[in-house]
Amino acid sequence: MAERSSSQSSTESLDISPLPKSTSTIDSHRSSSIIRRFSHAPKQLSEKEIGILLKTTNFSREDIATWHGKFLKDCPHGYMTRKEFLKLYKSLCPIGNAETFAGHIFRAFDLDKSNTIEFREFLIGLSMTSSTSSPTTKLEWIFQVFDIDGNGLLTRDECLEVIDIIVRFNQNQSSDLKSSDPEQLVASAKHSMMRIFDNISNDRCNTLSMAQFIEGCEKDEFISQLLAPSQGN
Repeated sequence: MAERSSSQSSTESLDISPLPKSTSTIDSHRSSSIIRRFSHAPKQLSEKEIGILLKTTNFSREDIATWHGKFLKDCPHGYMTRKEFLKLYKSLCPIGNAETFAGHIFRAFDLDKSNTIEFREFLIGLSMTSSTSSPTTKLEWIFQVFDIDGNGLLTRDECLEVIDIIVRFNQNQSSDLKSSDPEQLVASAKHSMMRIFDNISNDRCNTLSMAQFIEGCEKDEFISQLLAPSQGN
């Protein structure tokens, strides 16, 4: 984002509020196609670009226009750098390892791996992480956060590295979880995730595809609520 006098001013203009419910699912190939269509996007969105975002996010036309205005106000150059993104998330996530967490989130938002986040990537990320997005959509996005090397498969080590940060962040955001012991939550989450690997992973490499990851999480209510809390939690 554009330089501000404090992190507080950054969060005011990019205040994440409840979004309309999504009925669409975004896969990586479709997202890459969207990125290419928006290359060198002008300051004003075209009707074609708005139409694409209407189909691939849970935002209305008015929502898209509002978010586009906010994004350009804070990022007049048309994109958000990794440094700007980390600054925003550190202000939103007051935990000790916020910068590490933000780095993983940045990677999931940065769909074209350009090391910057442009408006369409920002909007897609917000749509997928919205409190009103479906549990499956949230888990699809969580899979991208876990997939550190971007090969479309999760290893045990990748999950153990990221799950600690995600659980602590979600605990900070959820009133139902704030009173829980964070160390116990993390330990239980790691145990549940390893059980998913034991029960579902059926290859010698001991990895999970996105479909297997979602299937395992949806069958485990505890891990599903920790990773992708439903609205109201």
